[in-house]
Amino acid sequence: MNIRQINKNKPYYVSSAHIQLMPTDPDSQKSRNDKYLKALQTLAEKDPEGFSSLAPELIKRSVWNLRGPDPYFSEKLANWFEVAYKWEEFREILPKDAHITKRIEVDSPTKENLSEYHSLFFSKLEQKFSGDHQRWDAPTRDQFIILGMIAMEGKSGVRQGKLAHYLGTGLDGVGGLPSSNAIRAAKIALSRNAKPIQLFAPAKGNGNERLHSFADENLAELVTRYVLSQRASILLPASMVHAV
Repeated sequence: MNIRQINKNKPYYVSSAHIQLMPTDPDSQKSRNDKYLKALQTLAEKDPEGFSSLAPELIKRSVWNLRGPDPYFSEKLANWFEVAYKWEEFREILPKDAHITKRIEVDSPTKENLSEYHSLFFSKLEQKFSGDHQRWDAPTRDQFIILGMIAMEGKSGVRQGKLAHYLGTGLDGVGGLPSSNAIRAAKIALSRNAKPIQLFAPAKGNGNERLHSFADENLAELVTRYVLSQRASILLPASMVHAV
């Protein structure tokens, strides 16, 4: 009896000619992920309440696989789940190099090395921004974000539209009345804490393009060191913190 030898490395049910005509297997990682995303989208539409309760755990597990234990980013993620998701995309809080912890270790300015007025100013900042930042009221939170964002840009300045975006007040019209009022109120409160030091330069421009900046580059650098040394620095835009 003639027994046909089968090469197990080749499919025996088609000819070599047929193999040449067969399309590439679409079951690649990308195509699978696309299908998974569509499945998740369907679940979110069919059962929004159930999906909202399960999605955070799925994201947390994926982040753990991606970054491993990272207390700083875990806190950043918790803040995103709680409130920042309203105005900040998830990709914005995820460092570009997701496998390297981007937490910047910065020491706060030593008050003993500062002038009397500067030392007093930083003492007031420590008092204002004390306690758990997750329990701060909205004005305190706004002041920290505005102080940090403007300080990190120094005399170059930050556009009002960008400030409004990260305050979350720009959702109903970036640069509109609510956001401009919040920014103005925060700057007034911070300027009072800094007296007799001039903290901010006069703002320039209008609307979303209105530019807010520090009056002194050296003071901006000191304030940048201060805000980055605080746990509340997770409230600041990740792209700005990682670029410092």
